[in-house]
Amino acid sequence: MSECIKEECSAPTRGRTLDYAASIYDWLSPLMTFGHEKRMGQIALELLELKGHEKIIDIGCGTGSLTIEAGRKLSAEKGGSIVGVDAAAKMIMLARKKNVEIPQVRFDISAAEQLRYDDETFDFALSTFFFHHIDFELKKTVLNEMWRILKRGGKAVIVDIDTPTNIFGKICAWSGYILFRQEEIRENIKGKLREVMLSSKFGDFKFISSHLGYVSIFVLQKGF
Repeated sequence: MSECIKEECSAPTRGRTLDYAASIYDWLSPLMTFGHEKRMGQIALELLELKGHEKIIDIGCGTGSLTIEAGRKLSAEKGGSIVGVDAAAKMIMLARKKNVEIPQVRFDISAAEQLRYDDETFDFALSTFFFHHIDFELKKTVLNEMWRILKRGGKAVIVDIDTPTNIFGKICAWSGYILFRQEEIRENIKGKLREVMLSSKFGDFKFISSHLGYVSIFVLQKGF
């Protein structure tokens, strides 16, 4: 059954939604990344080289912290805007409560595999710690949706669990899989996220950096 908040329900999706964790997400998420989550988000924003006029989508935005941070770098007067989307109604409710004074920021309840935006709407797409919640086929579907809604030459930045690069990373990644019993996490550990990026409409990706030995940052570009 979908969670409903003030008559808005979580969007139907084959992926995992985190309505049940919404109330503790803002302290749990930094804990799971040993306090590095904010820095990784900053790197993702730096890669966009924002000038203020861009239109951005944040897919799997959770409670919207990074969405709002990006919104502060945009100018409504210049036409800049960002929309954060998440299938979980409770996440979006909390995100909207945070965003009380930034008009260029909006939050929508939407499943990532069926985004309700026109082709070539956005300059940039962001996704942080979302792809380990969806299986291989859904990963590909979402990536192709990201490609569809990006303008020609648009860029997507993805931050997520990846193949571990050291012992600490292996311990962290496999502990997460054992704790949550999510096959989707194991897919990322086994390199399936990289595989699906190559098989998506993007056709390629650029590896930017590794963090904590199990989190990677990638950039994908839509051709002209």
